[in-house]
Amino acid sequence: MVFALFKWMTWLCMPYTLIMLGLVATGVWLIRIRVIRPAICVISLAALMFIGGLPALSNTLGHALEQHCPPTPLSEIPQADAIVVLGGGVGEILEGRPYPELYPAADRAIMAARLFRAGKAPIIIPTGIGAEHAEKPLLTDLGVPPTAILCESEARDTAENASKTFALLRERGCKKILLVTSAWHMPRAQMLFKADGITVIPVGCDYENTPYAPFSGPLWMQLPTPEAAGKSAYYIKELLGLLFYSIRTPPE
Repeated sequence: MVFALFKWMTWLCMPYTLIMLGLVATGVWLIRIRVIRPAICVISLAALMFIGGLPALSNTLGHALEQHCPPTPLSEIPQADAIVVLGGGVGEILEGRPYPELYPAADRAIMAARLFRAGKAPIIIPTGIGAEHAEKPLLTDLGVPPTAILCESEARDTAENASKTFALLRERGCKKILLVTSAWHMPRAQMLFKADGITVIPVGCDYENTPYAPFSGPLWMQLPTPEAAGKSAYYIKELLGLLFYSIRTPPE
């Protein structure tokens, strides 16, 4: 009882919650003084924040993306010529910070190391700005020899990940790759990683919404939070990216 009460009080004191409550209070005050149209706008903003921050919404959006790339046991993943891992989730080594910082999407580099150590491919290609000082040190810490890591450190987004990595793959004569990224990011990544003569096998990781359970846990865990709103924003970005690239020719 005390634990649940503490969680409710914590939620009520969050800036995100206070802003929502402030908008509602402002809307009610505007209605009382009969300023109706601004009141509708203010209350609509509060409603948008409430709905957008619901964990159930972020779980549903995330699962809609992740279901296209279900988890695959290591034993069922075929061998390939290279493992391409998209950057993200690993902070660069900086002065005063001797080791890479790990964030949720660091699962990508960990999965790449797991595939390499299972003998699925002879090289790993981390792609993205900072790969040389982020993914590469982490991969070596995980037991991958530096000679087996070929970094592509110029790509700024997924489209450039694809176009710049294709050049490295063709130089080495690679015909089949294991593409590693977060499961919710895989649909867009697969759409972009299409090129003549290269077979792409998706390997998902960083499953945030699998298995799908949007309403699990006590009631206070179903309340809107800025973390859930941030995840929803990421997933909406992915869905918009799928729409955009579906009408645009992927890089070759």
